[in-house]
Amino acid sequence: MPREVAAGLVAARIADVSPTFVADEYRVSGVRKVGVVRIAGHDVWIRPKTPVRRLFAMLGYARAGSAIWEDEDFGFAADEDLVPALAHAFERQASRALAGGALRGYVTRDDALPLVRGRWRIGDQLTRRGGQPLPVEVSFDDYVEDIAENQLVLTAAARLLRLPGVPTDVVGRLRRVVRVLDGVTVIPVGVPVPVVRPDRRNARYTAVLPLASLVLLGASIEQRSGSLLGVGFLVDMWSVFEDFVTVALREAFRPYGGELVTQYASTLDVEGTVKIAPDLVWLVDEEVRACIDVKYKVEKHGQYPNADLYQMAAYCRRFGLGEGWLVYAGGSELSGSVQIVEGPKVTRTFMALDVHRAELVVQSERFAARVVRAVCPVLPLR
Repeated sequence: MPREVAAGLVAARIADVSPTFVADEYRVSGVRKVGVVRIAGHDVWIRPKTPVRRLFAMLGYARAGSAIWEDEDFGFAADEDLVPALAHAFERQASRALAGGALRGYVTRDDALPLVRGRWRIGDQLTRRGGQPLPVEVSFDDYVEDIAENQLVLTAAARLLRLPGVPTDVVGRLRRVVRVLDGVTVIPVGVPVPVVRPDRRNARYTAVLPLASLVLLGASIEQRSGSLLGVGFLVDMWSVFEDFVTVALREAFRPYGGELVTQYASTLDVEGTVKIAPDLVWLVDEEVRACIDVKYKVEKHGQYPNADLYQMAAYCRRFGLGEGWLVYAGGSELSGSVQIVEGPKVTRTFMALDVHRAELVVQSERFAARVVRAVCPVLPLR
């Protein structure tokens, strides 16, 4: 590949790239994202090893705690690449949500009008108008289409239209979505995405809003002046895996009581200057009973990083635990335990990503039962 593409992959922290002894040939490793990005005029596609349909199943479960994105009706199975699959699913759900017209809602507006409407803002009238009676500074509720739900859908459609790889037939339907939402405000790049809570009023948008949020989250790469990077859509695979495992384990530990806490903040040294934050700890009566770190890493030459063992051993020493747990993506014959000399036991376990979401949930339940049995053998197991 061209040198500019290699430099762009490194600059965007998409992957580690090192040159070989052959011109324009590079060794790519440590790929952290999947999707597509335009670098120096070239479209770079990064395909996940996990089938796209299962990737979206994990995303949906982690975001909504349900299997909503596994429905055949979403259309994820029809495409092998991430962007076409997402574009198909989003367009289908957006068209359904807008079939009866765009949703309307009340928005509070401040304006200067020739007559009183809503509430008269006397303070602003005096400071801005100098005592003049007209125009009148007022606040009123307007029943409009320019609400957060429509802004999310419109902005996601506009972003998808700029991405490489969106099928031609989907482009035409996305443009119809944009036309239906004419007059709605597009969310600028860099502005926080509004959080919309589902309710009876926006029930018909339930399926499309999570997809819109995903589009805006992954389509954060935009052309910058003087940069090799162009528009793109990328998803962090480590984040997908860790979010899924966190949600699945939280449900799996629920029957055993206590609380599964993410990024549990503590310190390693007496002075409190060395900060630590394990991915997951199981708290029972405010006491750390188990410590779990989730790692989206692939073994190299039959080995996993020793640094993971060092880190977990330090966590166990800090919390007075006899055993710590490392959860890796993928399956391996290397699963097992390492007994630290005069220290804790560190157990590696694996979750195979080439199975259906339901099987991943079952794996989480088995793992939770194993941890509970090791920590509290007197507790009843499912």
